Amino acid sequence: MATQITVLSGGVGGARLARGFDRVSGVDLSVIVNIGDDDRFYGLYVSPDVDTVLYTLAGIEGMEGWGRRGDSQVVMEHLRALGEDTTFTIGDADLALNLYRTARLEAGLPLSAITTELAGLLGVESAVLPVSDDEIRTRVQVEDGTWLSFQEYFVLRQHRDEVVDVRFHGARAARPGPGVIDAIRRAEAVVIAPSNPPLSVWPILSIPEVASAVAQAKRVLAVSPLFGGRALKGPADRVLRSLGFPLGNRAIVAAYEGLLDDLIIDTLDGHERPELTEAGVYVHVASTRVAAPEDAEAFAQWMLDLL
Repeated sequence: MATQITVLSGGVGGARLARGFDRVSGVDLSVIVNIGDDDRFYGLYVSPDVDTVLYTLAGIEGMEGWGRRGDSQVVMEHLRALGEDTTFTIGDADLALNLYRTARLEAGLPLSAITTELAGLLGVESAVLPVSDDEIRTRVQVEDGTWLSFQEYFVLRQHRDEVVDVRFHGARAARPGPGVIDAIRRAEAVVIAPSNPPLSVWPILSIPEVASAVAQAKRVLAVSPLFGGRALKGPADRVLRSLGFPLGNRAIVAAYEGLLDDLIIDTLDGHERPELTEAGVYVHVASTRVAAPEDAEAFAQWMLDLL
């Protein structure tokens, strides 16, 4: 009988961990994906975290973990020639997928149904579930008091600003997407991926019904995104610190307060284990680097052995 695993995912780290479980035989995988980063660019509906998961599970992700490997930039070159700001770059094949999604949305299909269609077209067999079909938008307040959309903060301003607050517009009224609550309830384990807690996972948990289901799950494990107290890429450690969380992996425990049964930390942070155990979670130490598919698979198998 297959082991039911549900991963809460945002961004590259979540997609790579999901790929690990996807490669292990005997796992029935569902990936619940953040949509707080979704936005419109060049008139198109862009869902970056959903696409990162789809491309990674399909084995066609770009070298940095996002976009499509080997994608051309002809449309962006022409847009630049027309005077458009192309800081948010979309490759041509990626653009075609976003054109398809936008047309299907405008025809009245929900994001969840379109994502299932795209998964089938890309040969992805695991369930990829946007957390909601309703609009949720992450907004970031920076030090001067300005509120920014997520993509303005993260891409256009290269996440240089200090974050002092985060909000998720629409989350309170949002309903979980089809299959989301069932995937959490039937899972042997809900795994919170090594994604940025405030910016990639909190948007998922900001939907009250989803947070409640995770709190009642059979077992919840989180994989820390920190290595030696810092994120390999992205601003996770800086955002946690600027929001007032403690240093190191104590911040991860606090960010998911009341949800975790287990926390997995990297070997570089193994010295934190005694203190974290006192915080009331089971702490496991392992190499948590999952960029290579074979490393992700080995790590996923190691996690399964914990269950």
